Amino acid sequence: METLLQILNPSYLLFPALIGSSILGFVCPAVGAYLILRRTIFLGLTLPQVAAAGVAFAFWMAQLGFVSAAAGSERILGMGGSLLFTFLALLLFAYLERRGKGTAEGRLAAAYALAGALTILFIVFNPAGEIEILGLLKGEVLSLAKNEIKLLAAVFGFVMTAVFIFRREFLLSAFDRDLAFLLKGGNTLWDILLYLLAGLSIAVGVIMAGPLLIFGFLVLPPLAAKPLVKGMTAFLWISSLLGLLMALVGFYVSVRLDTPLGPTDVAVGCAMIFIANLLRAVPLKTAAAALVLIIIGSLFVGCASVQAPAPFPAAANAPLWLARPKNDTTVNLVLPENNPLRSLAEMAGKISSESRRTVMDLLRDELQSEFTQRGFKVSRPEEADKRLANLPFAADSAAGNAREGRLSGHLLLSDILRWSIDSKQFVAVVADFKLIRIADGATLWQRRYQRAVPTPGATNISQASSDAVKIMVRELFDPAAR
Repeated sequence: METLLQILNPSYLLFPALIGSSILGFVCPAVGAYLILRRTIFLGLTLPQVAAAGVAFAFWMAQLGFVSAAAGSERILGMGGSLLFTFLALLLFAYLERRGKGTAEGRLAAAYALAGALTILFIVFNPAGEIEILGLLKGEVLSLAKNEIKLLAAVFGFVMTAVFIFRREFLLSAFDRDLAFLLKGGNTLWDILLYLLAGLSIAVGVIMAGPLLIFGFLVLPPLAAKPLVKGMTAFLWISSLLGLLMALVGFYVSVRLDTPLGPTDVAVGCAMIFIANLLRAVPLKTAAAALVLIIIGSLFVGCASVQAPAPFPAAANAPLWLARPKNDTTVNLVLPENNPLRSLAEMAGKISSESRRTVMDLLRDELQSEFTQRGFKVSRPEEADKRLANLPFAADSAAGNAREGRLSGHLLLSDILRWSIDSKQFVAVVADFKLIRIADGATLWQRRYQRAVPTPGATNISQASSDAVKIMVRELFDPAAR
């Protein structure tokens, strides 16, 4: 319950991301419901991939010099390419539909395969911008800024308004095209309008959230709503409400388990489909009782008391050996060099690139400073024996190596499991810490630090890492400092 109240607080660091995913979750199912009714749901799968190809193409053109990209405008550049490719694809699909060549499913399947191949090729052609492209295609909603939330609200507010105003025309043309032609004077206008709205929401949504999450929001909530309702109006509204629920539950689970938001939302959406079909298969009273029990059980779990982390032991006469933190992430945590002269010296071979500082160096320096201020006698194992420069994180093995190096006292071990800087606004951190007694390898204190650390004042990656390390060490010893 504490985590739930925290993420619903407007002052919460990731609150803009919650608003953004909620907007997507409420509007996208309203568009996807019409695609399902028209049996053109594969359009919702193909267009996000086409939009992704447009993003990669725009960055390739910028790298070749055909498009100017100002600093900090990567998302705008990607959105331009996404919109261009999405609407060109819609025009091509409309032209082929009027010509009556082939089947719609075949065209969409071929376009999906081609768009996926082009996305990879455009990234290969532009290795200099690979990190930016992959970051945009990943579509991490957690990195959305407030001005991007305003743009998202404006675009999807327009889409939702248009869907609501023309809902009767869209439904009529989806179910009875002949009657729609007699009453409204033609179906082409409503087809074009619906596909333009779908294209706009997909093109902008891919930049903000990524292809996977947009396709999930388009498809999964309507599929979950279909077994639960009979009327079309109820189907549309329940789809949007389930999409909103999918966004909220997925965000909560993502924060609690520290998992990527997009895949978590999609997994929650698939679970909703399973639950919806299960509810349909059982009597209404039984389903309602089961739903009430699930809600009550969730509240009990959420309200269960969480044991406060144990405080770090007070300073003692025994020496404290500070082992070098381990890097168990999948990325290199060497800090980028902001000094151009040093970079030139490295290229000329005057300075080794291995001498660059890392996140592990920052963490150990900050830990040593903090321990010294608290009255501990801090030393580093390699100062006594160079063979102890890198100790394992396992308590028994680390204590055994320390005894072989004739160390006594206590040993602090640390292991960085995740360190990702998706934007300069926060750093996602997962790290384990352990204090062991060298004499017998007993663990005296341990804690896992898991949080998106805010770094709003950082202007580059190195500063963001430095700020995150300082905040993490402070909160490690004083959890109330959050």
